[in-house]
Amino acid sequence: MKKNRYLPFGYHIQNGVLCIHEAEAAVVRQVFEDYQAGMSYRRIAESLTAKGIPYMENRTDWNKHRVKRMLENSRYCGRDDFPPILPADTFGAVPALIGKKSQGEPLSEELDSIRSKAICGACGAKYKRDGRSKNYEAWCCSGEGRITPKRITDQALLESVIDILNSIINEPSLLELPSPHRENYSLDVARTENQINRELEKSEVESDYTKFLIFGCAAAKYEACADTEPEYLTRWLLAIFEKQPPLDAFSIRLFEDTVKQVVIDADGSLWLRMINGKLIQNQAGKE
Repeated sequence: MKKNRYLPFGYHIQNGVLCIHEAEAAVVRQVFEDYQAGMSYRRIAESLTAKGIPYMENRTDWNKHRVKRMLENSRYCGRDDFPPILPADTFGAVPALIGKKSQGEPLSEELDSIRSKAICGACGAKYKRDGRSKNYEAWCCSGEGRITPKRITDQALLESVIDILNSIINEPSLLELPSPHRENYSLDVARTENQINRELEKSEVESDYTKFLIFGCAAAKYEACADTEPEYLTRWLLAIFEKQPPLDAFSIRLFEDTVKQVVIDADGSLWLRMINGKLIQNQAGKE
């Protein structure tokens, strides 16, 4: 076996002729059989690696990408003058199965609403849902190279969001923000105001210079002003939650109107960042 593969796994050149490599062909058939039986790319790769089946010389480390390429290689059913290893109907059934698994189960309106706002608490990347199997749906970080150690199901996600919203309904004060720190005008602003007054008291006012002082002073005062939007949004949120009855089920309208982001940590804990910027965790889940 050569160190680098120039032919698909399952073939070799013998006496100058392209031939089926019987030992490898048996592996190809088994891979197709396992995938059609429900095994994932990763599980098949792990099985091949565990059995020590060489992919090429001194390499027995299979991965899901090699398995996927094998399953998508139409030469195994005789294309491009390759001797067929698989019947055409066996190979033809796999692309449809791959497409079905990739598509997965459609999201409900409630879950799609959460998905649009879900991010990873560690890296900020979008959270995605792997729903290729209804029995094994899971939410995980979409960041490149990131692994989500704790599987989060649809039901767990919905329940966590409902719990936090009910916590806020029960205790609206959770929405309140610390009082904004309002900066006093600097000494420079006071000096500029004094200078403006002196210029205005002159019998002949130098208008351009005075305008310059006035605009500069106004800009400095504006910079010192606190942002009042979070305070306004907090009052608006309080008005909503103080009259909101407890939730028995997920409310799309309440969620869309009041929640900015769903922040999910690697350990499965969940926070809601409200539209006023306040980050709230499920109170019942805190120790």
